[in-house]
Formats: sequence, structure tokens, C-alpha cells
Amino acid sequence: MSKREVQEINAGSMADIAFLLLIFFLVTTTMDKDQAYIRSIPKKIEVVNKPVEVEKRNILAIKANTQNQLMVRGEIFSDPDKISEFILKFYRTNEKSPGQYVDNDMPLYSVITVDQIQQNIDFIVSEIEAMEAAGSPSDMVTFKYNQLTEWEKKQRALKIYGKNQLPEIHFQANIRIEVMQATAYSIFAKIQTEIEEAIYQLRDEESMRLWNVSYGTLKRKEANENDKNKVKEEKDKLDLLEILYPARLIEVTPKI
Repeated sequence: MSKREVQEINAGSMADIAFLLLIFFLVTTTMDKDQAYIRSIPKKIEVVNKPVEVEKRNILAIKANTQNQLMVRGEIFSDPDKISEFILKFYRTNEKSPGQYVDNDMPLYSVITVDQIQQNIDFIVSEIEAMEAAGSPSDMVTFKYNQLTEWEKKQRALKIYGKNQLPEIHFQANIRIEVMQATAYSIFAKIQTEIEEAIYQLRDEESMRLWNVSYGTLKRKEANENDKNKVKEEKDKLDLLEILYPARLIEVTPKI
């Protein structure tokens, strides 16, 4: 039986048909137009904020090098346990001379009165009202509310302090920690421990002087007290101690 031959399909016109279909769909298809908003874009403004200059007397720099040697304000400390002693000196040197200029290299203290606190509260409240009426950005309004909270905290602290003036260490006073990447973690931890020990001692001694209660006891009472009024009282006392002896720490990014 002979094998039947399959006839070839003539595909010569397929390309023409595909081309015609493509033209047909291009002509008949509708496409949504993109929406555009015409808006004037403000020009870029270079704002160069001059860094706030911090007086050297307000900086307590604690450094550690790659050999794990400690240096406090340029002085080599062979005994790390003496760091806390120097921090106490940093806070206490001019503590008894608030509002006065003292010729040394330690932070100065200022005083703030009841009237000054109330003036600041009233001024910030008026600013908030004006900003809310003008529809200012919420983050700016929040910033002002945070300022108001801090001044109200000082107002309560001064009442608890029982005096006409509240002493404060200079607002720039800070402890700066500078270590290297190769510095042992144990050295970094020791620096942190010494700072914590000094701040705790300052607050503890003041708490004992004011209320004959240790700082640790105040913290435990504030954490475990169920009476809301007593919790607020303990919280205000802790706030006062933190205002008198703030822990302002700056940790510089470790260097190679």
C-alpha cells in the first residue's frame, strides 16, 4: 500500500495577516491617560547650621584606646574604679555656687525660680494655641507639648524641693564616651558601670538628705505602689532627683 503524502500548508500570507491584526488592535484599543499634577517645585536651599559650641568645662570625655588604656579628660587612669570619683567631682565642684561664675574647669550651675517657670509655661501654652489655630504641622505642636511637659515637671519638682529656687547643672554638661572598635567590651562595660554608680550615688545621697529614704527605695515604691496618688508623689520625687543630677551621656561611634 502506498504511503499517502501530506500536503504542505501555504503560510506565505500568515505574516500579512498578523501585521493586519496588529494594526487593527493598535487602532481600536483605547488607553488610559496618566494623571499629572502641575506644581511648582521649590529650589533647593542650602542651610548650614553652625554647630552649637560646647564649652570644654561642660564635657567629661572618657576615652579608651586599642590597648584598653583609659583616659579621662586627657589624664590616663590606671585604676578604672576612680572614674566614678571623677564624675562625682564633675557634678559637685560648683554645686554650692548656683548662679555664680566660678573660675575652674567644671560645669557651672544656674537657678530657676517659681516665677520663671510659670512664665515659660504661659509662653509655651500661648505658642501652642497659636500654632493649633494656624494649623501648624503636628510634629511641631508635639515638640511644644513636650517642652510644656518638661517645664511642668520642673514646677512640681520645685514644690517638692521646698525652696524658692531650683538649682540646675549647665544644660550642656555631658559625659562623652569615646572607644575604639578594638577596645575590649569589658572596658566599655566598666565605663558604663562607673557612670551608673556615680549618678546613683549622687541621687541616693540627695534622696536621703531630703526625705531620709534611699534612691533605690523610691524606685521600688514607685514601681510597686498601687495607690495612684502615692505613685505620682514618688514619681515627682524621682523627677526632682533626675533634674538635680541628670545623666546626659553621649556615645561616640567607635573608631577603627
